[in-house]
Amino acid sequence: ALEHYTDIFDIKRAIVHTHLLKPEWLVEYFGTLSVDDSLECLKAMLTANLRQNLQICVQVAGKYHDQLGTTKLIELFESFKSFEGLFYFLGSIVNFSQEAEVHFRYIQAACKTGQIKEVERICRESSCYDPERVKNFLKEAKLADQLPLIIVCDRFNFVHDLVMYLYKNNLQKYIEIYVQKVNPSRLPAVVGGLLDVDCGEDVVKNLI
Repeated sequence: ALEHYTDIFDIKRAIVHTHLLKPEWLVEYFGTLSVDDSLECLKAMLTANLRQNLQICVQVAGKYHDQLGTTKLIELFESFKSFEGLFYFLGSIVNFSQEAEVHFRYIQAACKTGQIKEVERICRESSCYDPERVKNFLKEAKLADQLPLIIVCDRFNFVHDLVMYLYKNNLQKYIEIYVQKVNPSRLPAVVGGLLDVDCGEDVVKNLI
C-alpha cells in the first residue's frame, strides 16, 4: 500500500512499521521521495522506535547522503542523541569524504561509542580533519587511552602541548610510550617540554 500513498501523513503513518516491510525495498522506496519527505520519514521512524528502525535509517542515510545533505543527516541523528547511528552512518562515508566536519564528527561518535581503534585509525590516516579542533576535543574527552591524542600531536607538531597535557594530568606513562614506542626521534622536544614544567629529574632520566 505504501507505494500508492502520495500524502506525507499517510506515508509517515505506514513507514514506521518497518518490521512489516522488506529492508531492501524500503531503502529503494526512499529514492522516490523528495528530500523534505525523506527527512520527515526518517525522523518519524526514529521517533516511533529508535532501536528497531536505526539500522534501516543508517542504510538510507548512507545511500542518499548526497541528495539529503550530510549536515542535515548528522543533525537528525544528533537530535535523537544516537551516537551509534552517527558512528555507523559516518563510518559508511568517511573513507570517501573530503569534508572536515564528517571526519571530526566521526571521531566524536567513535569516542562516544567506545570505538577507540577507529579513532586511532582516522587520527593516523585522515588528512581531512582540522588538527587543532581534534586535539582540543581529544583533550576534553579524557579517554582511557591517550594514543589518539598522541598520534594527532605527533603528526601535526603539537609535541609541547602534548607533554604539558600528559604531565599535568599525571599521565607520565604515556610520555614514556610516546618516546619509546611511537616516535623516539621526538625525545629532545619531549625533554624540553618536561624541563619547561619543572618536572623531577627522575622522570627525565626514565625517558633517557
